[in-house]
Amino acid sequence: MHPEVEFDTEGAEAAEDPFVLDLLSASAVIFVTITEVNWNDAAEDFLNQVLAQTPRPVREETETQIRGTAEAMAEEDGKQRVGVETVIAAWVRITPEARRTELPRQMERFGLDPDEYRHLLE
Repeated sequence: MHPEVEFDTEGAEAAEDPFVLDLLSASAVIFVTITEVNWNDAAEDFLNQVLAQTPRPVREETETQIRGTAEAMAEEDGKQRVGVETVIAAWVRITPEARRTELPRQMERFGLDPDEYRHLLE
């Protein structure tokens, strides 16, 4: 949580407050770029397949984790769109190590060849 700060650059209190002085005299400018990462239909469909096999109590949290991880991975790769391969990689990445042995069987149920994703599972 960020503290609320009122700036009174004309008042005596502002001139005496070291925090305000630091802000007013700062020479650095920070630019923030907010980009939205889109999802293609096949990626959304695959995510929904995974979520359908996820126990209800953790489904929402799992969706949030997969979406966040997939979008971060896409951004790292310079992509503006999440595709199926990125969702698969995110799904594997967020799966706890102890449960990863189950992923090849689940991949087969989704029509995927686990051998193609062996590098993600190791």
